[in-house]
Amino acid sequence: MDKKQLNLEVLKWIDGDLASFSVLYDYYVDKIFRFIYFKVPAAEAEDLTEDVFVKVMEKKHTFDPVKSSFSTWIYTIARNTVIDFFRTNKQTNELFEHVEDTNPNIKPDVLVSRDMETQNLRRALKTLSKDKQDLVILRFIDELSYQEMSQILDKSEGSIRITMMRALRDLRTVLEKLET
Repeated sequence: MDKKQLNLEVLKWIDGDLASFSVLYDYYVDKIFRFIYFKVPAAEAEDLTEDVFVKVMEKKHTFDPVKSSFSTWIYTIARNTVIDFFRTNKQTNELFEHVEDTNPNIKPDVLVSRDMETQNLRRALKTLSKDKQDLVILRFIDELSYQEMSQILDKSEGSIRITMMRALRDLRTVLEKLET
Protein backbone atom coordinates (compact mmCIF):
# COMPACT_ATOMS: atom_id res chain seq x y z
CA MET A 1 0.00 0.00 0.00
CA ASP A 2 1.46 3.37 -0.96
CA LYS A 3 1.56 6.39 1.35
CA LYS A 4 -1.22 8.19 -0.48
CA GLN A 5 -3.63 5.27 -0.02
CA LEU A 6 -2.52 4.85 3.59
CA ASN A 7 -3.16 8.55 4.31
CA LEU A 8 -6.59 8.24 2.72
CA GLU A 9 -7.40 5.31 5.03
CA VAL A 10 -6.25 7.37 8.03
CA LEU A 11 -8.52 10.26 7.06
CA LYS A 12 -11.47 7.92 6.52
CA TRP A 13 -10.82 6.33 9.94
CA ILE A 14 -10.73 9.76 11.59
CA ASP A 15 -14.12 10.42 10.00
CA GLY A 16 -15.50 7.26 11.64
CA ASP A 17 -15.01 4.54 9.02
CA LEU A 18 -14.23 1.38 11.01
CA ALA A 19 -13.38 -0.55 7.83
CA SER A 20 -10.49 1.87 7.36
CA PHE A 21 -9.22 1.06 10.84
CA SER A 22 -9.20 -2.58 9.81
CA VAL A 23 -7.01 -1.68 6.84
CA LEU A 24 -4.66 0.30 9.09
CA TYR A 25 -4.56 -2.57 11.58
CA ASP A 26 -3.64 -5.06 8.84
CA TYR A 27 -0.91 -2.75 7.55
CA TYR A 28 0.67 -1.97 10.93
CA VAL A 29 0.08 -5.01 13.15
CA ASP A 30 3.18 -6.96 12.03
CA LYS A 31 5.36 -3.84 12.10
CA ILE A 32 4.28 -2.94 15.64
CA PHE A 33 4.62 -6.55 16.77
CA ARG A 34 8.22 -6.71 15.50
CA PHE A 35 9.03 -3.40 17.19
CA ILE A 36 7.71 -4.73 20.50
CA TYR A 37 8.99 -8.31 20.10
CA PHE A 38 12.65 -7.37 20.29
CA LYS A 39 12.11 -5.26 23.40
CA VAL A 40 10.03 -7.47 25.72
CA PRO A 41 9.78 -11.15 26.63
CA ALA A 42 8.32 -13.01 23.64
CA ALA A 43 5.28 -14.16 25.62
CA GLU A 44 4.28 -10.53 26.20
CA ALA A 45 4.76 -9.16 22.67
CA GLU A 46 1.38 -10.21 21.27
CA ASP A 47 -0.60 -8.84 24.22
CA LEU A 48 1.29 -5.56 24.14
CA THR A 49 0.71 -5.25 20.40
CA GLU A 50 -3.01 -5.61 20.98
CA ASP A 51 -2.79 -3.05 23.78
CA VAL A 52 -1.28 -0.60 21.30
CA PHE A 53 -4.23 -0.96 18.94
CA VAL A 54 -6.72 -0.61 21.78
CA LYS A 55 -4.96 2.61 22.78
CA VAL A 56 -5.04 3.79 19.16
CA MET A 57 -8.83 3.42 19.18
CA GLU A 58 -9.17 5.02 22.61
CA LYS A 59 -6.87 7.94 21.75
CA LYS A 60 -8.17 8.52 18.25
CA HIS A 61 -9.25 12.03 19.24
CA THR A 62 -5.64 12.96 20.06
CA PHE A 63 -4.29 12.21 16.60
CA ASP A 64 -3.68 15.30 14.48
CA PRO A 65 -2.59 14.58 10.90
CA VAL A 66 -1.28 18.15 10.62
CA LYS A 67 1.18 17.64 13.50
CA SER A 68 2.47 14.15 12.66
CA SER A 69 2.02 11.15 10.45
CA PHE A 70 -0.06 8.21 11.60
CA SER A 71 3.11 6.10 11.54
CA THR A 72 4.86 8.45 13.95
CA TRP A 73 1.83 8.53 16.21
CA ILE A 74 1.33 4.75 16.40
CA TYR A 75 5.03 4.03 16.98
CA THR A 76 5.03 6.60 19.78
CA ILE A 77 2.10 4.77 21.37
CA ALA A 78 3.96 1.45 20.94
CA ARG A 79 7.14 2.86 22.47
CA ASN A 80 5.24 4.29 25.44
CA THR A 81 3.40 0.97 25.89
CA VAL A 82 6.74 -0.84 26.17
CA ILE A 83 8.02 1.75 28.64
CA ASP A 84 4.86 1.36 30.71
CA PHE A 85 5.24 -2.44 30.63
CA PHE A 86 8.73 -2.27 32.10
CA ARG A 87 7.75 0.41 34.56
CA THR A 88 4.89 -1.70 35.95
CA ASN A 89 6.60 -5.10 35.76
CA LYS A 90 10.16 -4.11 36.64
CA GLN A 91 11.53 -6.89 34.42
CA THR A 92 14.30 -4.95 32.72
CA ASN A 93 16.92 -7.69 33.21
CA GLU A 94 14.81 -10.70 32.31
CA LEU A 95 16.21 -12.91 29.54
CA PHE A 96 13.92 -13.56 26.61
CA GLU A 97 12.34 -16.95 26.15
CA HIS A 98 13.11 -19.53 23.50
CA VAL A 99 11.57 -18.69 20.13
CA GLU A 100 9.87 -21.50 18.23
CA ASP A 101 9.30 -21.63 14.50
CA THR A 102 6.15 -23.54 13.66
CA ASN A 103 6.87 -24.14 9.96
CA PRO A 104 7.20 -27.95 9.63
CA ASN A 105 9.02 -27.67 6.27
CA ILE A 106 12.13 -26.08 7.75
CA LYS A 107 14.99 -28.48 8.48
CA PRO A 108 15.94 -28.86 12.16
CA ASP A 109 19.52 -27.62 11.61
CA VAL A 110 18.16 -24.45 9.97
CA LEU A 111 15.76 -23.99 12.89
CA VAL A 112 18.56 -24.33 15.42
CA SER A 113 20.77 -21.90 13.51
CA ARG A 114 17.96 -19.36 13.10
CA ASP A 115 16.99 -19.69 16.76
CA MET A 116 20.58 -19.13 17.89
CA GLU A 117 20.88 -16.07 15.64
CA THR A 118 17.61 -14.67 17.02
CA GLN A 119 18.68 -15.34 20.60
CA ASN A 120 22.09 -13.73 19.99
CA LEU A 121 20.47 -10.69 18.41
CA ARG A 122 18.04 -10.33 21.32
CA ARG A 123 20.86 -10.70 23.86
CA ALA A 124 22.99 -8.20 21.99
CA LEU A 125 20.12 -5.72 21.74
CA LYS A 126 19.54 -6.02 25.50
CA THR A 127 23.08 -4.75 26.11
CA LEU A 128 22.32 -1.50 24.29
CA SER A 129 20.64 1.48 25.90
CA LYS A 130 16.89 1.80 25.32
CA ASP A 131 17.47 4.63 22.85
CA LYS A 132 19.93 2.57 20.80
CA GLN A 133 17.59 -0.44 20.89
CA ASP A 134 14.79 1.73 19.51
CA LEU A 135 16.99 2.98 16.69
CA VAL A 136 18.15 -0.46 15.58
CA ILE A 137 14.64 -1.92 15.70
CA LEU A 138 13.01 1.01 13.93
CA ARG A 139 15.65 1.15 11.20
CA PHE A 140 16.44 -2.49 10.45
CA ILE A 141 13.43 -4.45 11.61
CA ASP A 142 10.67 -1.97 10.84
CA GLU A 143 12.61 -0.36 7.96
CA LEU A 144 11.72 3.23 8.83
CA SER A 145 13.55 6.21 7.37
CA TYR A 146 15.71 8.49 9.48
CA GLN A 147 13.09 11.19 9.05
CA GLU A 148 10.33 8.93 10.44
CA MET A 149 12.61 7.86 13.28
CA SER A 150 13.37 11.49 14.17
CA GLN A 151 9.65 12.24 14.40
CA ILE A 152 8.89 9.17 16.53
CA LEU A 153 11.80 9.77 18.90
CA ASP A 154 11.58 13.58 18.81
CA LYS A 155 15.28 13.97 17.96
CA SER A 156 17.12 15.49 15.02
CA GLU A 157 18.07 13.30 12.07
CA GLY A 158 21.72 14.14 12.66
CA SER A 159 21.53 13.01 16.26
CA ILE A 160 19.82 9.81 15.19
CA ARG A 161 22.46 9.07 12.54
CA ILE A 162 25.30 9.55 15.03
CA THR A 163 23.59 7.44 17.69
CA MET A 164 22.82 4.77 15.08
CA MET A 165 26.48 4.60 14.07
CA ARG A 166 27.43 4.10 17.72
CA ALA A 167 24.64 1.56 18.26
CA LEU A 168 25.78 -0.52 15.28
CA ARG A 169 29.38 -0.40 16.48
CA ASP A 170 28.31 -1.57 19.96
CA LEU A 171 26.02 -4.22 18.51
CA ARG A 172 28.78 -5.57 16.26
CA THR A 173 31.15 -5.84 19.23
CA VAL A 174 28.61 -7.73 21.33
CA LEU A 175 27.60 -10.04 18.48
CA GLU A 176 31.26 -10.90 17.78
CA LYS A 177 31.70 -11.87 21.43
CA LEU A 178 28.52 -13.99 21.40
CA GLU A 179 29.55 -15.84 18.24
CA THR A 180 32.93 -16.87 19.64
